[in-house]
Amino acid sequence: MIKVRKATEKDNQALIELQTKCPQGTSLILNVDSSPDFFARSKPFKDWAVLVAVDGGRVVGSAGYAVNDVIVEGKPVKTAYEYGFIVDPRERRKGIAVKLQECIEQDAAERNVDLLHLTIIEDNVPSINLFSKMGFEKVKDCATFSIMVYKKQRLTEGANIRRVEESDLTEVANMLNEMYHDYNFFHILRTEDLLDYIRRMPGFDLQNMFVFHDDEGIKACLGYWDYAKVRKYIVQKLNWRLKMQLFLLRLAGLFAEMPRIPTSGEPLLSYNLTTLAFKNTESMMDLIKHVINIALENKINFIHIPTDMASPTAEVLSRFRHVRIGLQFFVKRLSGKNFSSLSDNKLFIDTTEI
Repeated sequence: MIKVRKATEKDNQALIELQTKCPQGTSLILNVDSSPDFFARSKPFKDWAVLVAVDGGRVVGSAGYAVNDVIVEGKPVKTAYEYGFIVDPRERRKGIAVKLQECIEQDAAERNVDLLHLTIIEDNVPSINLFSKMGFEKVKDCATFSIMVYKKQRLTEGANIRRVEESDLTEVANMLNEMYHDYNFFHILRTEDLLDYIRRMPGFDLQNMFVFHDDEGIKACLGYWDYAKVRKYIVQKLNWRLKMQLFLLRLAGLFAEMPRIPTSGEPLLSYNLTTLAFKNTESMMDLIKHVINIALENKINFIHIPTDMASPTAEVLSRFRHVRIGLQFFVKRLSGKNFSSLSDNKLFIDTTEI
């Protein structure tokens, strides 16, 4: 009989082994390795839990959720972000994912959560069907921009970029608040909130954050999260579209410098952008170029960031050679609070939520 409980550190190895049985992706199939710490994926969240489904002492499924207080449609709302659903391939079609979801909803309801939310890649039809049947509603089409790292970028002459210092964090928090204050699912940051966020994230610290500034102050801020410190990805298989793109890139590479897509058996290394805010487009362009150059030195393949397509961030990112992966944003209401414009307002998606 399958039982669901909260995971503990003693489940770490069993969860790592389960994850290796569950490749991710649809167009690009990736093997995932979270060793040595399966829970590193969850530690960036302030208030999180991982559940495991157990059958006869054997871990056969898992899912996580993180509770957060945010602003939605101008009012404070308690939300729970869901992530990391995996089920042993030999145990599928036994209702394990449903049991995990029911336990998340029970825990969330006991904690007075108003909204559950999650993101699903647009072509992941099985997950879309599962959560739709469980009462989730798609409210927004968003995207992850994956910038291709393949050549050195030339910055604007005189661009003044430096690493963030702790004394900058109040100004950085104010810039983030100014840019996202009217986005759904954002919460106003105090300096200590931002510092706490930085300290929680494995593979991220002040050394990973940069500002563009001039005599008037900071004009843009940006951080990169080395996600290989959390999870390692190995390419297992590419679909026919990516195979054709790979062939064309190789062909074009005979005549010009072009991006390189890892092939089967090769690692896929990436940075995730975070703490992104800016007062003008040019300063953010230079910061992204600066991070691309760092990624190039470290043999990183892609730089990812999720965004609402209505955000000015999307326009900046579109200027770089990229792959755009469609994301569908789903919610489920647990309380009697009324939300009338979830699909209309701009949406804040933190990089920890992809």
